Amino acid sequence: MAKVTENDLKRLEGLIMSRFDQLEEGQRILENRLNSFETRQTTIKEDIEPVIVGQNKLKEDIKNLKAVDTEFQREVKEQISKITIEKTELQGDKKTINAKLDGVSDRLKIIETAIAKIPDLAEKVGELKYWRQIVYITLTAMISGFVGWLIGAGNFIF
Repeated sequence: MAKVTENDLKRLEGLIMSRFDQLEEGQRILENRLNSFETRQTTIKEDIEPVIVGQNKLKEDIKNLKAVDTEFQREVKEQISKITIEKTELQGDKKTINAKLDGVSDRLKIIETAIAKIPDLAEKVGELKYWRQIVYITLTAMISGFVGWLIGAGNFIF
């Protein structure tokens, strides 16, 4: 075997030392990169925190909006049902008013015919020669008027 000299050993020692130096330099570079990554990670965490808080706030706001929407829909349904009921009542009132107007119209026609007969009655009263006939006609007119009033009012006192 070949003889190992001191120069060979020093050279080997230098190679080993340079290799250790290279490994230490590589380790420092890796540590620097790791520190850089940790710093970036911390920065990203700090940047993400407001986003997460904002996201949670948005979720809360969405829940509140859903509650408001549900309440609004309930109120709208109530208002629609009230309007429907009032519309039905108004339609019933309209029918009642139309029926009453028809009744009033019929009564006006009867009154018009009665008024048209007044000149004829006045002429006949003027032709009467006896008071007895005048009394009979007056009593008959009063009784007829009373009976007509009872029929027209639709309510009997009895």
